[in-house]
Amino acid sequence: MIIRGVLVSLTLFFFVNTTFAQEEKEEKKDCYLCDQHQYTNPYQFGIKSEWPFYAVSAGMVATGLILRNNNSLQPFTVNELELLDRNDVNAFDRGATYNWDENAKKQSDILILSAFVLPAVFLINHHTREDIGALLLMGLEIASINFGITASVKNLVNRTRPYVYNTELSTDIRTNSQGRLSFFSGHTSTTASFSFFFAKVMSDYHPNMKTGWKIGMWTFAAAVPAATGYLRVKAGYHFRTDVLTGYAVGAAIGWLIPHLHKRKNANANLSIFPTRVFDSSGLGLTYKF
Repeated sequence: MIIRGVLVSLTLFFFVNTTFAQEEKEEKKDCYLCDQHQYTNPYQFGIKSEWPFYAVSAGMVATGLILRNNNSLQPFTVNELELLDRNDVNAFDRGATYNWDENAKKQSDILILSAFVLPAVFLINHHTREDIGALLLMGLEIASINFGITASVKNLVNRTRPYVYNTELSTDIRTNSQGRLSFFSGHTSTTASFSFFFAKVMSDYHPNMKTGWKIGMWTFAAAVPAATGYLRVKAGYHFRTDVLTGYAVGAAIGWLIPHLHKRKNANANLSIFPTRVFDSSGLGLTYKF
């Protein structure tokens, strides 16, 4: 599902970007999002500076795929189902073991696909559209890192999904191949990573954004993964702690990757930048008192 969503997003990005490229470059006008806005690219891109991000992205994807392909745990058997007791689940999460809603699952699938195409809004705004290639690469880095972390944790923790405890469901459902991949929610982490990525980029390109737009944009960014998490719990696929963790991880990735790409500010107290130590790529951090 995640890989399919990325491919759909890329197809849309390239199609729309090609269409805009055929138009004449429009004259800069006052931005409706900001007061006294003048276009400046807030991010720094380049082959040299991007190597740490490429390395981390590739490493995360490789790790996630290796752990997923080498996960030897088998689906629950009928005998194992009889040993499960929902009272063993902590009180905060236990309510999810009674849930099952296929419509909620379908709605959460729609939200995750919508999140993949959310950055297409960058093609509408004339500031972000000029840097769409670099922003697209940043989005791929976010998708890769989020996928790698999510897949790795799922296949290391192997937490039982809530619906497996639900004795009102058929044996076929409770013993399917996804029954041990509850922690943490990939749907929630993915929607959070892309919605926060969208809000962060738009905010960075419009530092003087009008208060109403800023509140609306960040409220929207926070609401999409929250709705996704709610639907995943309602569907019986995740516990509350699964979606809360997925929300936190995805939001952090979606916000942090653009932040690490920002141009250095001589007046900033906190600075995070790509660096090399003993011939190894990494990220450096300085704080000016």
